[in-house]
Order: sequence, then structure tokens, then C-alpha cells
Amino acid sequence: MALLTGTASGQPAPKFRLGDDVAPARYAVQLKLSPGEEAFSGSIDIELAVHRPVSTVWLNAANLTVDSAEIRAGDQSVRARAVDGGKQMIGITVDRPIPAGSASLHINYRGKVSSTNSEGLFSNREGGDTYIFSQFEPLAARLAFPCFDEPQFKVSWQLTLDVPAGDRAFANTPVVSETPQGGRKVVKFAASKPLPSYLVALAVGPLETVDAGKAGKRHVPVRIVVPRNRRGDARYAAAVTAELLTRLENYFGVPYPYEKLDQVAVPLVFGFGAMENAGMITYAQNLILAKTGEEIADFQRTYALVAAHEMAHQWFGDLVTLAWWNDTWLNEAFATWMEQKIVSEWKPEWRMDVTRVFDTQQAMHADSLISARRIRQPIESEDDIANAFDAITYQKGAAVIHMFEAWTGAEKFRKGVRFYLRRHAFGNATADEFLKDISSGSGRDIAAAFSTFLDQAGVPLVNVKLACTTGDRPKVVLTERRYLPLGSAGSNDQAWQIPVCVEYGSGGKRSRQCTLLRGGSGEIELRTRSCPEWVQGNAEQTGYYRVFYQDDLLKRLADSGAARLSVGERVGLLDDVEALVAGGEIPADEAMRLAEKFSSDRDRHVVSRSIDLVAELGEHQVPENLRPVYARFIRDTYGERARALGWAPQPGEDDDTRLLRKALVRFVARRGQDKALAQQAVELAQRWLKDRKAVAPDMVSAVLTTAAQYGDADLFDRFVSAAKASKDSLERLRLLAALGSFQDPALAKKAMELLLSRDFDARETFDILFGPEQYSETRMLPFTFVREHFDQLIAKLPRSIGADAGASLPHVADEFCSQDLYDEVERFFMPHIGEFTGGPRNLAKVLESIHLCAAQRKAQEPNLIAFLNDYQRNVINQSHSAAPRSSTNATSRSSR
Repeated sequence: MALLTGTASGQPAPKFRLGDDVAPARYAVQLKLSPGEEAFSGSIDIELAVHRPVSTVWLNAANLTVDSAEIRAGDQSVRARAVDGGKQMIGITVDRPIPAGSASLHINYRGKVSSTNSEGLFSNREGGDTYIFSQFEPLAARLAFPCFDEPQFKVSWQLTLDVPAGDRAFANTPVVSETPQGGRKVVKFAASKPLPSYLVALAVGPLETVDAGKAGKRHVPVRIVVPRNRRGDARYAAAVTAELLTRLENYFGVPYPYEKLDQVAVPLVFGFGAMENAGMITYAQNLILAKTGEEIADFQRTYALVAAHEMAHQWFGDLVTLAWWNDTWLNEAFATWMEQKIVSEWKPEWRMDVTRVFDTQQAMHADSLISARRIRQPIESEDDIANAFDAITYQKGAAVIHMFEAWTGAEKFRKGVRFYLRRHAFGNATADEFLKDISSGSGRDIAAAFSTFLDQAGVPLVNVKLACTTGDRPKVVLTERRYLPLGSAGSNDQAWQIPVCVEYGSGGKRSRQCTLLRGGSGEIELRTRSCPEWVQGNAEQTGYYRVFYQDDLLKRLADSGAARLSVGERVGLLDDVEALVAGGEIPADEAMRLAEKFSSDRDRHVVSRSIDLVAELGEHQVPENLRPVYARFIRDTYGERARALGWAPQPGEDDDTRLLRKALVRFVARRGQDKALAQQAVELAQRWLKDRKAVAPDMVSAVLTTAAQYGDADLFDRFVSAAKASKDSLERLRLLAALGSFQDPALAKKAMELLLSRDFDARETFDILFGPEQYSETRMLPFTFVREHFDQLIAKLPRSIGADAGASLPHVADEFCSQDLYDEVERFFMPHIGEFTGGPRNLAKVLESIHLCAAQRKAQEPNLIAFLNDYQRNVINQSHSAAPRSSTNATSRSSR
């Protein structure tokens, strides 16, 4: 059929959203797919609810060719023609208006399977086999079929796949029939429960399944779906998935809503790690598969958290779906909060409460920018949709949910969640409905206070002051303002309604009191007559706010923090101090002393956070002439413990020791420039290249990246050869990460050139581009490389609707710290950035970060220089003294 171009007369194409003249009532899709072939063909039947007479039905469609179309209304069937609506839209038009009521639309069309992106329908190769997978969130179902590709259109889907006879096919629902057809077969799936287009999913190829048992009250079958010959690598996932799903069902009080649950391993992805498709969750295979002996602590924790997150979506996101992308947080923040809650209940020894604190810190750092989004951000473009999947949505949203759960009470909050799910099951909901239902179900109105965090960006800073007056009860006086780093152009004239909980110690007794801080100030009259010895301003770090302790309250906490504070509170204290240094409230030298104090903490999380603090302070504020002194400080502070741990685990070690080793030994070897540890890493890497068992699996990445930092051209070439030869995706990714870690500028350039090589998939090599940012010697190279090879990169990198690699290119300037470089970055990227979905906001954040770094460097560099000069005088110059290290340290600290 010859197709017309242009728009239908009198009915221009929608500019962004489809409108409500017509809505789908049901879909039936047939696709002919052949792994290894780029083209596919399909047909789609859409039952329509026509709310107002129209002559054109507008649909979302991208890179699809319509061969024929037909509309049926009543007893009349009319051939239709397709018209280009631009902006990923297509119109199906007829000469006479379609009357209000029911109608149906049939379209035959063709499309492409991408071999470079991981969106729409895309192909993967693994072990000589080719597979096809789908990824439709947020805007990519339109690459697979013309449809109403917006989340509020939530109806039943029925898929039928025509595939090669030797392949298997999977979708959201169980198979109802398989019909041989020559060298192919037609696989028909059951009609689904109501779903938006972005939750439809499929997989085709020589896939195998592993039985993972049954879950929940309905004994739902759970399977792990893997590429050929990978069944043995699904042991851990098969052992724990059903247990996690059952725990989620128990929390929600609603039976798992779908007929089965397949966990599908995808060999290579870009732009996502896992996706919550109803009944068929997809995972980057390194999250779900591990070889024997490589089911290490990190792998177990990561899989459990990601699986709990995606399975939580089966209720929160799938059973009840957001109505529009401005409420992306309703899906992602809730699932992030839920993953930690369920895994903590299942494995309390994993300390998910501390993981939550780290996640909250990540959100606060992102939220300190004035270019940061709100949690509930208006969505007016595809850029806004692409930007919605960030730390503000996931981590900040989860932190705010946790804060209000703690304020409401866990059981009352759960009643509200269950009330919400029952009210909106198999439908859509908004933030306002969520807050109303949580308030109704829990018996406590949280809507007004919660909305102050949803509808404005920024992190509250709560000043905490202790007031003790003779004859009166002691009071904790609270004031709030927006936290802003030095150099920020933002206004701190903002207010929130903040649930604030404080803990305090008096007479050997530990007490806790809470209030709702609003109106900018408030106070808590303490239930004690004596003035407390100490006050902690964010009890158990449940609040989404930073604390600025007045007078000597910070010193009181720090002097014996291990005894007074929980692990999460110690981690939170260190993060607040880092932020206050960036805000000019605390000098950098004071923060370095605090990090030193916590460096010997008994808990690995606290040690890791002190490492992060030292690393952050030293990144830009240590001049080149003092870098050897800075490295010496790291070795003296952390080296003894790192060298005792060494690169190799010992028999009988617990997981916390192994996890501490990975962070601590690498830090001392790399940032502390410990020659012995560095040489050991190079030797171990060379041994590993010959024997993959020469290094413990949990230390391979640390060893390879450390060896690369000190490595030469021979080691570089051996890493490249090994990466080319490797058939193991995890091993290849480890080698590629190491190739991005060479400190030699000539080798760093060679590593980045691999992005343009035909030897590797750009989805694997993209992160190499950002590796050289970690060293001052190579920091400019990624930006220079992008400028010199821009057109080649854009032609090679994954470019898709929701995961456009081009949008990430400004991040090559993440570690810049001067106004001159700010100007260079702005001049180069500004003319290009509008081409990349989500790019403009990314550039704005990078530019703001450069400006803030320059301001903080100017303010804090003198403090850090003074600290290091003092350290050099009092420690390094006395290193030949007969006094032991411990007494030298005590002298130097007391002299400060």
C-alpha cells in the first residue's frame, strides 16, 4: 500500500502526549523474530475506546514502517493510511470520522532489532549464540509496535511470537500453545493482566531454564532463564528468589499478582541493570549469574537487593502503575526503600540499615546542586523523562519514605501501603492518591509534610544547639535552612516540614525524642533535669537532612563516637562533616583529623566512609608539591591495617573482613602509593593472566585496577589481548575497567581508542572513557578525546530514546575544578547537547559542579595545605625518631 506523508487534515499530530480522544481497550500482537537477523515483521490488533469522533488515531511509533492498516467500527471495515506525526508519532487516518464507541485497529508493519542499543528489541551474542530481548521502559515499546506508549494506558496484552524451531520464547505470561510451522514455530502466550506498554516483555533464543521453586500463597512457579550452558551459574538466584518473593508478598498482604515469575539473564545491556516487567524480570547477567566460587559477598548482596527491588515492583509499579512520568518516584523510590527493608529482615547481619545511610548520602550530594530535580518533577519533554531515573528519584525518594515510615510507625505505615494497593489494583495512581491512602490507612496525615520534600529540590540543614538553663529543663533548639555548598547561586530561604528525632545521653541513660520541625525553627524540651553530655541530631539517621552542631556538640560526639553512636550514625556524621566542609562551615583540616580518628573504627562501613572523606578532600585541594605528604598521611593512617589484610583472603574470614580488604587495601595501594602493595598487585595481575585462580574472585577488580595504575605498555597489551580472547562477560568487563585505570597518559589514550575499535562492543567499552578522570596526570584526556573524535564516538555509541550515551558525554568533565575549564566545557558541549535525550540537564549539573569545586578549592585549600605542612613537620620529619608511631601520633594531635 502506498502511504501518504504529512499530517491529517484538520487533526494535527499531538506535540508530546497523545491526548484522550482515543484509548486502547486491549492489544493482540504477532511478531516474527529471528535472532541474528536485523529486520522483524509484525501485526497488531488494538481494540479501541473512541471517546470523541476522530478521523485520525494517533499512536506512538519509532523506526517502524507501516505496510497496511485497517479500522473497523460497528459492522464496517475501512482501509486506512498512515501519516507521519513526527516526534515518534504516527497517525492512522480514514476519510470519514470514526464515531464514538468501540472500534478496532489492525496494522501490519516492519521494524529493526538493534545490535548496538539495549532498548526496544535488541540482540545479544553469547557463546556463539544470538538472542533477542526487549527493554521498553520508558519510551521504547514504540520501537517494537505502534501503540499508546504512555503509562496511563493500562490494558491486557496478548503476544504471539513466530520464532525458529530450535529457539525458546518467553513473555510476561505462560505459553498456551506451540505450533510447528516448517523450520519455525508459533508460540502463543496467555493474555496478560492490565499492563502499560512499557511493562510488556519478551525474550527469544537458545535459552534454558532453572527451576527456582514456588513462592507465596498461590505457589507461583519461579524460574531463572539463562543463555545456553549457563544453568549451573544460576545456583544462588535459584536458591533465594522464591524466599524473597514470599517475604514481599507477606509485607504487602496481597498475593503475587501474576501467573509466574521468570528471572531472565541478559548477556549485555546498556542504560539499565534490571527491569521489572510483570512476570518476566530481566537482569544484566552479571547481576544474576556467577560461576562456581564467584558467588562472593558482593554478588550475593547485589543480587538480593536488585531482585528484591524488581520483585517489589510487581506490586508497586506493575499491580499499581504511575499515571504519568512525573510520579516515577512512586515506582522507583518505593522499590528502593522496599529492597532494603526486605533484605534487612531476611539477612540482618548484612546491615542494610547502613547501606540505606550510604544511599541517602548519595542522594544528598546530588540534591545539593541547584540544577537538581525535584522528586516529583513536571514532565514536559522526553529529556525530563530520561532525567527522571536518577539518585533523586531512587535514593532521595526512598530516604523520604523511610523518614515518614519512622515518623508514622512501621506497622501503621504498612497498613497505609496495603490500603493503597487494594484501592488501585490493576490500575494507575498518582502521588496525591498515594499520600491520601497512606494517611487514611495509617491514621496519620502525612500529605502536607511529605509534599514539602516532593515538590521542592534541596537538602535541609538543621542547626542543633543545646540550651541548658538553671532551673529549667534542657532544650534542643532547632533551626532549618537549605544546605548549599560554597559557590552556589541558590537561595537557602526554603522551609520543609521535617520529622526530627534526637538522641541524648544524661546520667548514663540514652533517650530519644522527636518533633515535626516546621516554620523554620522549633525546640524539643528534654525529659531530663540534667544537661546532657551529648546530643545526636539525627537519631539512627532516619531523617533526610544534614545536621550542623553548634558550640562543642560535634566535638563531644567525635571524642567518643564509637561508644555513643550507632554504625549508621557514625557514617552519617562523617558525611555531614564532608558536606559542611564543602559549605564552608567546617575547615578541611578539622575534617581530616576527624577522618583520622575514625580510621581505626571496628566497623568496615565507618572505615570506608572515612576513606571516602580523605579521598574527597584530597581530590582537588592538595597541590602537586604536597601530594607525597598526602600519600604518606594515607599510608600512616590506614597502611598498617591494609598491609595486615593484604591482597589474599585468609581461611575462616567473615564477609565484613573480606569487604573491608577490598576497599582498604586498594585505597592504600593506589591513593597512598604504597610501593609494596602496588608491586604485589602487579605480580598478582601477571599471575592471574596465566591462571584465573591466582587471585580471589572478590579481589580481582581491585588487583587489576591497581596493577594498571602502576603498569607499563607490556601489561596494557596483555590486558587487551586477554579482553579480546575472553568469552566470559564478567572477566571482560573487569579487564576493560582495568584498561581505563592506567595512569600513564600514553596508555590512557590507547585505552580510550578502544571505544572506536571493532574488537569490542561499545556497550562494554563506554566506561573506559571516564577512567582517566581519576588521575591529575590524565584528567584532561577524556574531554580532549571527545572533542577530537566527537563524530566517530556518536556514530559508535549506543543512541536510543531513553538511554542515549551522548547525554553522558559531559561527565568527562566531572573532575574539572577551574573557571577556565568551565568555559571550555560550556563552549564545546552547548551546541551539541540538545541532540541527546536528557543531555541538557546533565550538562547543567556538570557545569555547576565545576563552579562549586573551584569555589571550594579556593576556600579550603589553605586549610588542607596547613594541615599537611603541620603533618610533615610533626610526623614525617620525626619519623627517624626512636619514638613509636603511636606516641608520635599522640603528640602531633595534641599540638593541634
